[in-house]
Amino acid sequence: MNSMIALNFLPQDQINLSHSHEKNELKRYRWLALTFLPFDSSISSLMSAIGLECVRRLLSLQEIARKMELEACIDTDNFEKLPLVKTNSQHFFVVDKTMGYQFLARAEEAAQESCSFYRWLLETNATPELHRTLFDFVTQKDSEYLVLQECREQWSMIRSL
Repeated sequence: MNSMIALNFLPQDQINLSHSHEKNELKRYRWLALTFLPFDSSISSLMSAIGLECVRRLLSLQEIARKMELEACIDTDNFEKLPLVKTNSQHFFVVDKTMGYQFLARAEEAAQESCSFYRWLLETNATPELHRTLFDFVTQKDSEYLVLQECREQWSMIRSL
């Protein structure tokens, strides 16, 4: 007999967890976009593009919540007015390649954790209406992680020059 207890969340809990997580992701990517802006505009653009994917996921969650008549369980604040994530860093902007590498490494780790989070939500999902959305999020987060990993590896090669 399996000693593991099945963990299933109510649909509103899964939507709320996903929505909160994605809002935090959006804040983090917006912060990274600003942080890299004066040092490497291409990485800043990449972070902005990933942030736009967060917005798409948030809109998708809002749409599914509306269809399931659960829109009251999520906060539908305007995404443009979300505050940036605060950092403990001494500098707001990337000032050298070492600092940029550290921020990219942390972004890669966070993307991997985000992918694991969505995998966990998908594995514990008991709501058919959420399956496709969560599956798509896992696929998107896998791609996001791979893009950030490649970006960090290229940054590493640039640092060694």
